[in-house]
Amino acid sequence: MYVIRFEQGALTGRYSPAHPLPEGSSRAAVYNGILPQLQSLTDRMGAIGEDRGASAADVATAWAIAKGTTPIIGVTKADYIDGLVRAHGIELADEEIAELEALADAADVDTRGSWEHDMSGGAKPTPR
Repeated sequence: MYVIRFEQGALTGRYSPAHPLPEGSSRAAVYNGILPQLQSLTDRMGAIGEDRGASAADVATAWAIAKGTTPIIGVTKADYIDGLVRAHGIELADEEIAELEALADAADVDTRGSWEHDMSGGAKPTPR
């Protein structure tokens, strides 16, 4: 099972098998090989985002929030702050969350790192 960190960009829709991470980077070494597995998941996040006037990255952030985490967004670009505001306004339906979880499971992806705690109760998440 792979742990995908949202901040690495692999779940934002920015990268795909046709547009991989830049070769030679440590992120490319980790993620480029699994981008084909992530395609259905990132495509669905992109479609959800299109329906709401948001990006796949915004949906990924909204999903992280819905999972009880507090995402830490880099603020190296002003649009990242705008994206966090958009994400905060996205309320994913239970069915959408379940679908994203199923797509993550099908891709053998655990989207929560072992160090992340459920903010609602403080307990460590159970590994999938």
